[in-house]
Amino acid sequence: MDELSQWYSEWISEDVVEAFKVVRPIYRGQTRYQRLEILETVPYGACLLLDGKMQSSLLDEHIYHETLVHPAMCLHGEPRRVVIIGGGEGATLREVLRWQTVEEAFLVDLDREVVETCRKYLPQLSSGAFDDPRVRLFFEDGRRWVAEKLDGVVDVFIVDVTDPFERGPSYLLYTEEFYNLLRSKLSEGGVVATHATSPTHTPLAYHSIKKTMQTVFNSVSELATIVVSFSSVWGFLYGSKKAGLESMRREDVDERLSRGGVRGLRFYTGAIHEALRELTRRYVGLKVVEPRVIRDSEPLFIT
Repeated sequence: MDELSQWYSEWISEDVVEAFKVVRPIYRGQTRYQRLEILETVPYGACLLLDGKMQSSLLDEHIYHETLVHPAMCLHGEPRRVVIIGGGEGATLREVLRWQTVEEAFLVDLDREVVETCRKYLPQLSSGAFDDPRVRLFFEDGRRWVAEKLDGVVDVFIVDVTDPFERGPSYLLYTEEFYNLLRSKLSEGGVVATHATSPTHTPLAYHSIKKTMQTVFNSVSELATIVVSFSSVWGFLYGSKKAGLESMRREDVDERLSRGGVRGLRFYTGAIHEALRELTRRYVGLKVVEPRVIRDSEPLFIT
């Protein structure tokens, strides 16, 4: 590997490019849906990239996945039935299964090769989660699966898919129609959690996703945190039929995590919850944009 080939560049936004040093490629391939790479890097350790975009790094994936999963699970309080759409590397599933209240966890991912490749080359991400007897795994279009095959109600939906790129597999998982579908399947205290791109680097996408969710859910809450391997502040949104995250104090978060039997967290606590809520208020207002509602007929794409 020559000096030039040791560097990998990624577009963080249409105005920002980052380059990081690669020790070696662990795996490179093209699935039916996307380009899949697993790289050993100098700054972030082993990383999963899809279509040239960082998805998870061993350095800090726990920050992303704990922030995506546990605020929603705490907001529900006693989640028993959870559906993950996307999340093929298994880390979101790993976090869901920390909750001893969970009786069924469905993971629906379009791309079988992502799941199989990560289980082989990045098993640290799932930590055996796919072998848990509570798990049911489906390789299908998540939206179609929810619409046509999901029976009964769900306590928590977690949407962990790629960004809304024009030729990508996920852009119809950010629309008003999709969120209405999820809401129709929620239990009375149900919650929908999704990552929402970066409020600082892709603010139009972030605020449009938020505005779209606000047309569907009684309450939409937001958290933002630094994800070092994403080179940006990253946003998360939580839609619910009842109260939002503002109803949870530090003590409430710690009590619900404890009551749920959650152990082994490396980032999310009651104290972090309060800190993120305060920081989020500062982050999301850094760039002022005019958001719009995202619909199937008018999707939003990140350039």
